[in-house]
Amino acid sequence: MGVPLGRDLSLTVAGRAGTRSVQLSCSPVFGTHPRAADACAALYPAQGDPARVSPTWMGCARVYDPTTASATGTWDGQYIQYRRTFSNACDMHAATGAVFDF
Repeated sequence: MGVPLGRDLSLTVAGRAGTRSVQLSCSPVFGTHPRAADACAALYPAQGDPARVSPTWMGCARVYDPTTASATGTWDGQYIQYRRTFSNACDMHAATGAVFDF
């Protein structure tokens, strides 16, 4: 049996209120992410790629408050690099679920 490959990401959210960063590991679930289990649950079917997380419907206000989410790390041996600027934090949460909810 081979050595299990890691599922480890560094996540950052930057906006007008400042920049926040956390570490997330999903095999086993741990790190500084306050909703690590929920974030991992969103990332498992997306193979660790926040761009592939299934979006959820949220009634977001049309307020322009740019929020940039980024992720770097590895997932099952694949390098993950993600960066996207959303019109506001609500749109980010609708698109990425708990991944950037910190």
